Amino acid sequence: MIAAAIFSMAQAAARGGEYRNPFELERDAVGDAVPRPTDPGASAPFDPYEHHLPDLVEMRIGAWAPDEPAEDLFAGRFEDDESKAQFFRVDLVVRGLVNPPGDVRPWAFDPFAFGPHPLYGFVEFDMDRNVDTGGELVAPQYRYLGNIVRFGGNVTEERLQGRAALDAGAFDDDIDTPPFVDRSGEEFHLALLGGEFRLSDILILSGDLDQTFESGETWQVAATFFHRAHGYEEFSFVNGGQSPGQYMPVVTVQFAHDPGGDQTVVSLVFPLTQIGAALQRNEPVEPLDFDPGNQASLHEALYDLEFSADFLRTFPSGDPNEAIIRGWAEQDPTEFLESEKWETTVLLGTSYSIPVSDGVYYVWSDAYPNVDRGDVNGDDEANQTDVPRITEFIEANDFADGVWDGVVAIVDFAVNFSVFDVNHDGRVDDLDLLFDQADGDVDDDDDVDLWDFAWMQRCFGLYTLAMPECAGADLDLSGEIEWNDLPWFQARFEGPNHP
Repeated sequence: MIAAAIFSMAQAAARGGEYRNPFELERDAVGDAVPRPTDPGASAPFDPYEHHLPDLVEMRIGAWAPDEPAEDLFAGRFEDDESKAQFFRVDLVVRGLVNPPGDVRPWAFDPFAFGPHPLYGFVEFDMDRNVDTGGELVAPQYRYLGNIVRFGGNVTEERLQGRAALDAGAFDDDIDTPPFVDRSGEEFHLALLGGEFRLSDILILSGDLDQTFESGETWQVAATFFHRAHGYEEFSFVNGGQSPGQYMPVVTVQFAHDPGGDQTVVSLVFPLTQIGAALQRNEPVEPLDFDPGNQASLHEALYDLEFSADFLRTFPSGDPNEAIIRGWAEQDPTEFLESEKWETTVLLGTSYSIPVSDGVYYVWSDAYPNVDRGDVNGDDEANQTDVPRITEFIEANDFADGVWDGVVAIVDFAVNFSVFDVNHDGRVDDLDLLFDQADGDVDDDDDVDLWDFAWMQRCFGLYTLAMPECAGADLDLSGEIEWNDLPWFQARFEGPNHP
């Protein structure tokens, strides 16, 4: 269906006519996936060669009209006329083969239950375009704002500035203290997590039925992947779900691998309105009853927010966390059903090879919107204005370990982190300035010659977390010495005695 939509765009262009893109299209850089571990000590093993690091290519979101909603939500078309669609669809296009995730909880660890390349992560949707409403009060450390600086820079989007966690100290369980990482603005999120479904919840549309997601296969998985922001729950009138206040209906997510382009498209289709919910279930339309266990829709979930916020204006709870929902008072939820206007963030990753005994941890690998590595002040450019920020941090914290050595070790890395640790190796030092100095002089002898290239060859394919002595060869600060470092080197190669 996606190919058909793109083909119709090309036809219109060939005829010289105008074509309104029926979905919002966001592109992410190809090949920018880098390992960003989060486990204590950054010591738990993971193998990016055996288990792909998810690399987001693009995201599509828009109003969707299924051909037969009760039979297959994913066969249909994007609509540029919202009145013709009762659903929305979001597609994540990921490079290579990725498969549905298995369980990563230590007591039930089986992340590779459905294939060797499990995809984990969160897609957050700010539907009312108000960053002060919505968010996660309990575990923001798993979300975009709680992890984005691990990728080497600070957020630049105006609506999110001052909200990203610059280190783990941001997770203080206080909604009123900056940075406001608890309040991301999200109303809903797509949670790509394992342990929420079994083989009986999977419909294999194409494949060899061997219970492993492989090249060219398409699976549809039914589970509670789509959650309303959990920060709303204690103030909500929703009932009938898994627990009071929780709007988390069973939805279907489709994984479809295209062997030609070697991409996996991960898709969600969900009703915008009660009409859509009725069409999906092939039932008469039910009223808005705040029950995600029957006909569930975005209209119903957002109407509950408006109803609950109005109630709190008359009968305030006295709880400071009430601020997370207060902005929904007197809002018209139907004004926020146009999915192409939503603000969206994405955080993707994979699993460790073995369980981490004291909790659930992921190796993050890509995010959207991503950061400019080295842009620690968040002004949308890594340049000389960022260098003093990093050097001042080193000077202020250098002696914390009792040694003056120009190195600040991140305490409790990688549960903890720092925006100044640009290459995410657990240390803030001169290597974090390479975004500005990346001159290719790997052996530090004041020229860029074949000796430097030989050093890069010795380190090729290695991760700097495992081999710190190779960090100087990581010219693009990706955490790995790989093909993307070679253009940096070639542009600076001049031979010996050419400083």
